[in-house]
Amino acid sequence: MTTKSHQPEFVAEIIGKTLDHLTDDRKRVAVNFELAGNGCMEETHVSLKRRIAAMWGFQTSGIELLEASTTWFELGGMQFNVYSSVQFSVNGKGWSTDFKTVARDTAYDEKE
Repeated sequence: MTTKSHQPEFVAEIIGKTLDHLTDDRKRVAVNFELAGNGCMEETHVSLKRRIAAMWGFQTSGIELLEASTTWFELGGMQFNVYSSVQFSVNGKGWSTDFKTVARDTAYDEKE
């Protein structure tokens, strides 16, 4: 038995590109969602920390999330929000990532 998707091809392409953006071919990392107050599914902070750790080698316990941007996709009539970029600190040092690159971001360094 075969099953055919009833989604237009462009929707499948958008979802595929979004999921490709979330995963790295070298390491697959689970992305977890929870139901938000607005009825959308949102990526959890634990999931975001896990992705940062997997991509850039930081320990999840040392990551402090500061600011972030999200993107979204729709699947099965439900909107899913995922983090597309984030500013965070590790041991008082600021960092920024768009999950393609990571860079030191001194604007987010802890002030002494």
